[in-house]
Amino acid sequence: MTDAGRDETTSDVTGADLTGTDLTDPATPPAGSVTVDPPRHTPLWAALSAFLLSLEGWLRSHGGEPLRYTIRGFWMLVAAIGIFLLVGPVINKPMTLDDILSSADTATDRWIARDLAVEYTVDIADDGTLVTRVEERITAFFPDDVDASGIERLLVTQYQGNELNPSDIEATLNGEPLEPRAVETPTELTLTLDAGERLTGDHEFVLRYTLQHLAADAIDEASGEPVQLLEWDVLGPNFGSAFTNFSMRLDLSDALTDNLVRDPRGGLAWTLLAASSWLEPEPDSPAGRSVYELTNDQNIPPNANAWFTVVLEPGTVELPPPSTWFWVQTWGPLAPLVLLALTLLFAIAARAVAWSDARGRPWYVAQSEPPDDVSVRLAARILRSRRGLELAEKLEHHATLRRRTPAATRRASLEHVGHAARRAGRLGDLPRALRRYASLTLAESREQYARGLRRIPHGFVRDAFIWAPIALTIVQWGVVRQLSYQVPLAVVWWPAAFVAGSTVLAAIIVALAYTAHPLTTEGAVLRQHLQGVHLYAERTQLFARTPLRDPALAHAVLLTDARDAGSAIAEQVEAELGHDRDPSAWRTPDFLTAPRLAVRALALLALVGTALTVTLIPSPSIAGNDYAAYTYDFGTYGTEIESFEADAVLTRSDDGRAVIAVTETVGLLMDGNTSQPGQVIRQWADRVTGQSLGLTIGDVRLDGRDVSHVVEREGDTQLVRTTMAEPLDGEHTLTVEYTLASAAVAAVRGQNGETVDRVHWVALLDGWRSRFGGDDRVVEPFTFSMTADPALLDDAIVAGWDYRDPDTADRADDWMIDAYPFGEVPVDLADGAYTERVEPAGGGLETYTLSLGTDADGGTPWAVDRPYSGVLLDFPAGTFTGPDEGALRAQTLAEVTPPAVAIGIGVLGLALGGLCAVGAPRRPSGDVAEGLARDVLRWLAPALGVSAVVLFVWITLELPADDPRLAISGIGALAGIAGGWLALAVGWRGPRKAAGATA
Repeated sequence: MTDAGRDETTSDVTGADLTGTDLTDPATPPAGSVTVDPPRHTPLWAALSAFLLSLEGWLRSHGGEPLRYTIRGFWMLVAAIGIFLLVGPVINKPMTLDDILSSADTATDRWIARDLAVEYTVDIADDGTLVTRVEERITAFFPDDVDASGIERLLVTQYQGNELNPSDIEATLNGEPLEPRAVETPTELTLTLDAGERLTGDHEFVLRYTLQHLAADAIDEASGEPVQLLEWDVLGPNFGSAFTNFSMRLDLSDALTDNLVRDPRGGLAWTLLAASSWLEPEPDSPAGRSVYELTNDQNIPPNANAWFTVVLEPGTVELPPPSTWFWVQTWGPLAPLVLLALTLLFAIAARAVAWSDARGRPWYVAQSEPPDDVSVRLAARILRSRRGLELAEKLEHHATLRRRTPAATRRASLEHVGHAARRAGRLGDLPRALRRYASLTLAESREQYARGLRRIPHGFVRDAFIWAPIALTIVQWGVVRQLSYQVPLAVVWWPAAFVAGSTVLAAIIVALAYTAHPLTTEGAVLRQHLQGVHLYAERTQLFARTPLRDPALAHAVLLTDARDAGSAIAEQVEAELGHDRDPSAWRTPDFLTAPRLAVRALALLALVGTALTVTLIPSPSIAGNDYAAYTYDFGTYGTEIESFEADAVLTRSDDGRAVIAVTETVGLLMDGNTSQPGQVIRQWADRVTGQSLGLTIGDVRLDGRDVSHVVEREGDTQLVRTTMAEPLDGEHTLTVEYTLASAAVAAVRGQNGETVDRVHWVALLDGWRSRFGGDDRVVEPFTFSMTADPALLDDAIVAGWDYRDPDTADRADDWMIDAYPFGEVPVDLADGAYTERVEPAGGGLETYTLSLGTDADGGTPWAVDRPYSGVLLDFPAGTFTGPDEGALRAQTLAEVTPPAVAIGIGVLGLALGGLCAVGAPRRPSGDVAEGLARDVLRWLAPALGVSAVVLFVWITLELPADDPRLAISGIGALAGIAGGWLALAVGWRGPRKAAGATA
């Protein structure tokens, strides 16, 4: 077994008669021969191939054909399982909302729990692990029309990778002992409490059991710190009965209570209705223990959920290593993909070693004659030579011409050789060459096997490489489909990547196995003869000699670089025919010239570039003001801002930069009964029009004390987010200090386009109104103040409270920013809700303060044409260090570039499609002739049209209907659609039928 390119043999073997020839004779090679060393496979490929060969031998010796068909049947069974997972019912499909709602209508069709009491006694065992003893008391009412003899309880036996090991299971029915019947699966334990007879009326069931390791390491959602979490569903995954008078008792030892991060929490939910609360220790808890209780006396429909959560300090209990089933759940979805990857390694090894071409002799010599009865087409199949096939065929035909052949015929044949030589090896000839090689008839392919030159491997291993990938891929598809309905537990969960990866790997493996047709010993000998012909051509400079009628020349071309051979032969043709020929005649209509290749490359580039643009770059129509500070994420639900005071001080740094130091004082009203400890987020701009404001965060305090927090970046903003581990209730005060170290940026003022140094202190980003003021929407006090040197402000073009001027545009979104000068806020604005004052601040500074009261509607005033967010100071350009006009221009250019590019692409597609549709050369049949114009019509213009439409959708993703950018961008989309349709209609139109033709 060897590599395909190194199976060589002797000079006297023609491939016609091998009888009596010892092809492995290690005799001394003749003079002038080329020695070929045996192949040296990598240790990995050799080891894998040796394993496959030994496995093949063992299977053949132990079963033969019956075993082979049995193994095929096994893979068919695996595929059938995959098909079932892919198209069959979803296993353990979660209940939908409709399922749960419909179960309420049939609540009386089964037993009902009149009383449901569950008690958990949680302790730390001697070995440091967590032990939980559970007692469930269920008073079950069995209606007269319900045929039932007991109840079932479903327990989960896995928790976050821990084996819960249910033990000490015992039960009673009406006080009498009852033996539960247990049915266990890898993740669940079903306990059936069966009375052995039909039950009616009320009956009390008591079930006791012990669970271990009911805690796991986790990251606290509130603080982001490591904790140990005990979060348990009291009713289990499927409690299908209605119930009332529910109680849950949680009994914790002091060893656990002393390590609580915060109080436990319990809750009850049915569909979208849920209620939960923090649990406090009962006053009558036993010594050394704390008992928490959750009760509910309402009627609850079937399929409800009840839970409790206990958050412990890290290291409170000892945790076991992950269970076996945890690893199955974590890595199981990847198993088919991993098996396919391993199979691919074995398939490559088999292809490189076990299924490699047979060896010839360890040397070969130059051959002046091609093998007998071996055409260049068959030789191309043996050598798998594609690029030089056309030139070899032309040379073979030319060599058959006799001297009595008319001179015109010989000249035409020589011209065809020259044309093929000029095309050979060029990139533009690659599609043509591949099509020519693929067009080799089945005769050449079958001749290889009929003459014993190639073989098709058969056996167990090849069957496995064909059947196993198909079966495993179907299983992978089925697993992805099934798990798409469940909460993913896999270490990584990229279902689309899993499906695509498994499909690609399977296709490669099957292709490697199916196309493995190695050369036999006879085929290797024949190939060595052809290599000898190539050696003869090199030594005798056959390509540089005329006339081009040597019978070995055509076969020698197949083993020579097609471009080099073509160039050499083309020179000989020109020398023989002269240079008075059409220099471009060799370019056939299906030859792809450089411009045609460029057109196709541009079409592909347009589509790929568009796909990358819309995938990686956010749409310019996304406003970007959905700030985290005004959402209810990160536990901010239940925290309202009741008062707001922002005090800023403007100074000039030693290097001439504008510096603003700000202290924010925020009054909070916090709801202590939210599902997570309440948090606060404050957020400010850090970059404006591509220019950094140098935002740095200072002290963050709550009620005068440092509070745990994180600083994060979101787009062009920074935010401060508290990470309190314990819930707070009532009124609190948050104080945040921050500094803008380079507050001045280059900006355009007004409609005249004047560039200024703008200091725009935005204390509140757009959208603040949705989170300020609580239910009554009143924020009091609500003040902004700016302390600055009046001499500095005297240099300002405008200095005052920012607002948006409605006189600058028709659309509110387009109103330009301006300012009410300090001391000039209209007294009647918003019914006099605005109060302004100017006070000395010492050191020659002045403090300008704006207070917002309530308007006529009793709420804090808010409108885009009223001051509400901070201070605007515009200075002549050059007043401060730091403003960057280049960044401003780049930002402006970035804003206009997407619609301009979309319009340009669409219009270009229409123009190219129109011009080529009108001016493209036509065949007599009426369709467009092959060439540059047809490539533009078939590829470039449609690609530009698709790109224009996709860019239009991307640009206008969130634009309102009255935004002018919608119509402007639509020009490009419409032009692209028109150009693409015209190009496709003309470029792909077939020849017209002749007059009178029938279908």
